[in-house]
Amino acid sequence: MKQLGIRLRTLREGLGISQAKFAEIIGSTQSSINRYENGQATPTVELLRKYADYFDVSMDGFKKTFGVKD
Repeated sequence: MKQLGIRLRTLREGLGISQAKFAEIIGSTQSSINRYENGQATPTVELLRKYADYFDVSMDGFKKTFGVKD
């Protein structure tokens, strides 16, 4: 899931938001955001929906690109 992590980091950094601030926004932890972005863990579909909503990107695009299943 390294590609997913890169995409998530790119979205967050594109808006100049720190991991800690973004974690607060979506109800997660900074350490979890770090693990997702470094490919050490995979976010749940629920969390990906929060990313998609916040960054106004297609959830279908996340799922198709990265093989995420409901």
